[in-house]
This record gives sequence, C-alpha cells and structure tokens, in this order.
Amino acid sequence: MKISVVIVTVLLGVLASYDAKAQGAQGPDPIQTIRQQYAAINRGAARYKKVKKELLGFSAEGGELVAFTRGPSIVKITATFYGEMGRATDEFYYANDKLIFIFRKHSHYGAPLSGKVVRTTENRYYFKDDKLIRWIGEDGKQVSTTAPEFAQVEARLLASSKQFVDGAQSKNPTIEDVP
Repeated sequence: MKISVVIVTVLLGVLASYDAKAQGAQGPDPIQTIRQQYAAINRGAARYKKVKKELLGFSAEGGELVAFTRGPSIVKITATFYGEMGRATDEFYYANDKLIFIFRKHSHYGAPLSGKVVRTTENRYYFKDDKLIRWIGEDGKQVSTTAPEFAQVEARLLASSKQFVDGAQSKNPTIEDVP
C-alpha cells in the first residue's frame, strides 16, 4: 500500500513538472500580454508628453493626430479622421518601439455633418513582431488569418503606423497622405 502511494505521488510530481515546463516553453499568451500593455499605457496617458499634428488628405473633412511619448519613445498615437457622414478614430499602441495593438472606432452620423451618431463599429488588431496575429472584426468575431483580406489589412495598418510614427517625430506640423 505504501509503495502504491509513493508511486502515485512520484508520478503526479513528474506530470506536474512536465506540464509546468511545457507551459514555460510556450511562454505567456501574447494577447493577454498585449491587453496588459494596453491598460498600462492608458493608465499612464496623463503623464506622457503629447505631440499634435494636423492630418491632410486622409479624410474629406480633415483630421488630427496626437502622439503620446514616454522619453524618446512613442507609446500611443490617436488619429482622428472627420468626414461628412462620420468620424473614425484609430488608436495605435506601442511597446519597445513596436506596434502591438490598434483599436479602430468608426462613428456613423444619421445625416451629413450632423454630428449625431446613429451607429458605431469597432475593430481590434493585435500585433506581435510586425505581424497581425489577431483581428476582431466589427461583428465581434475573430477574422481568420487565412481570410483573403487579412494580409492586405496587415500591410495597410503597418504602413499607416510607420507613416504616423515618422510624421509624429518630424518637425513638420502636418502629416500628408500621399497616394
């Protein structure tokens, strides 16, 4: 009986050790890590230096970019685009000078230039090592990484991020969308 208890105890210890090693090898969940970084950046937003730029050519009614910096690093960029039938806001989040997350919110107006929002859509984009790893679409569902538009959206978002970071770091008071 004692031998059975010892064997079971040893087996449980070996299995627990193996499970812990397997989890450690995989590393932490990247989505959870990004969510923690997102929350930390927003908690510290009041302490960051803000750089404002005018956005030209990105939308019909103009736009504004606000970059939040901690030391020499940009940690967040908010780009707001105004249009006749709505307003869109893209929030770009950075950790260690790498894009980690974009939150896109589009507010649709009931009538041109009314300012009265009748519908709102949101998209969430998670990045790791300059790759889009998860996209939560406006329906709240995950978009498959094999969807035809996935790679196109990834490329467009990375290009926008680079353009906004470069523009925020420049001395020019405006950032122009050059087709």
